[in-house]
Parts: sequence; structure tokens; C-alpha cells
Amino acid sequence: MTTFYAQPYSIDHTGFYFDSLEAFEAGMEKLERRGCEEVEIQFIDGECGLSRLASAAGIDQCTVSLWFEELDDLEASEIEQLCFLLDRGFDLEDALTRYEYVNIFHGTAADYAQELIEETTEIPENLRYYIDYKAIARDMGYNGEIEEIERELIVINAYDF
Repeated sequence: MTTFYAQPYSIDHTGFYFDSLEAFEAGMEKLERRGCEEVEIQFIDGECGLSRLASAAGIDQCTVSLWFEELDDLEASEIEQLCFLLDRGFDLEDALTRYEYVNIFHGTAADYAQELIEETTEIPENLRYYIDYKAIARDMGYNGEIEEIERELIVINAYDF
């Protein structure tokens, strides 16, 4: 469950905390009766990764309903995928339709390079110890094939976006 705070732009009004769309709408109704129509939405508390998602998604009055309908229940891996697209400049609507296509690898870039080469290439036993997986991973990063978005968190189909 995520908790937000609706901070009115007017200094004459007091904001309110909310953790559901219904609570937000009820709080806004009270504020509107007092003459305040605009608020800033501030992330207060929630599951791991949701703070980053709220920031990347730019949750505001217009998108708060989308948060409770689609974003609040995402798994950690889905949050990573969605944040990758939002950080790349996708708007929230487009990111929601494409985030499932982002392939995430948990581990170092060298681990990914080693796994990829061992799965796709027959390497003679006498040459196995001479392959520099760190250099291959570095080159994959330079080429844009992979992108490290956090320590030991790699997007392996970065070309697609």
C-alpha cells in the first residue's frame, strides 16, 4: 500500500494524506468546497521501488487515478522495467504498453556476457580460460547492446528502446 500527501499550492489550505483513489477524491472534494483546486502529489511511504516509480512517472492530480488502477500493484521486476522506459523519456501511457518487452538480467555485465557466450558458442576446453568476459561486456555496453541501470541490474535488449 502506498501513502501520498496532497499538498495544496495555496498556503491558505491544509493538505491531506491518502492511500486510495477514493480517499484522494474525498479529500479533493473537501478542498474544492473551500476554494482550492490544485495540489502537488508527494510520495510518503510504500513498497520498495515505488518511490522511484512515483518520481519517474511524475505522479500528479491527472495521473493519480492511473497509479491506483495500474501501478500500485506492480512487482519489483515490473517496476524496474517501467522505470527504465520512463528514464529513457517515454511518457507514462507509452511505457505502460511497452514495459513488458524490457529484458532485465540480474547480475554483472560480465556474468551476462559469459552466460550468453556459453549458451551460443562451442568453446574448446583449452581456450575457455582465455576469454575476457569483462572486456566483452564493456564492448557490449559501448555498442548499446546492454545497459546497466543499477549495480548488477542490466537491460539486455537496450537496442529495442
